[in-house]
Amino acid sequence: MNIAVIAGTPVDTQMGVELVKSRGAEALGFPVSQTPGEQTALQTGPRPAREAAVGAILDEIKARGMERVLLYCNSLSASVDARALADARGLRIWTPMDVYGEIAGQYRRVGVLAANCQGAAGVERAMVNASPGILVLGAANLALVQGVEAGTPPEALAEDCGLGEVLRFFERNGAEAAVLGCTHFPYIKEALQRRTALPVLDPAERLAELSLSP
Repeated sequence: MNIAVIAGTPVDTQMGVELVKSRGAEALGFPVSQTPGEQTALQTGPRPAREAAVGAILDEIKARGMERVLLYCNSLSASVDARALADARGLRIWTPMDVYGEIAGQYRRVGVLAANCQGAAGVERAMVNASPGILVLGAANLALVQGVEAGTPPEALAEDCGLGEVLRFFERNGAEAAVLGCTHFPYIKEALQRRTALPVLDPAERLAELSLSP
């Protein structure tokens, strides 16, 4: 089975490729942008430009004879209707939003750490649509993504970006779990977990499982 992985930059695209390969499938990566800043500019710009960028990649994927797509980017998933774009081309697609809906059914209140506010809003939308009674506490920081891409050690990133304070904010407001709201953030999961008693939830493994399902 060969999975096409679309993500925001070459770094998170490769993370998605490696995740799929770790489960025994083949994968080919298709980054939409070259840097986190470029990706955020695309996501906050005109909607037709976002849809054209993703649509062009989906056209290439279809031309290569691939049928399954993993959109491994939270904020991009939140800023385009990826399923409609894929359906129009006869492709099957999975995004992190599919997993956030599942998580929402297990908790009443969660904290979400996202790359940017596009991603945080998308996670909240997916969770509330799946479980209307859930309360989502959000925090977003693009500097975290930039640090991951630069290879900054996770502990240094956690200190520089004040993640201990973010987690305490979640705790003080009754969160039952901290949720990774960006596909870059498995990189800092252990550093986060060392700073909180809350379970830190990573949707990546479940997302890979869905993309490989029959």
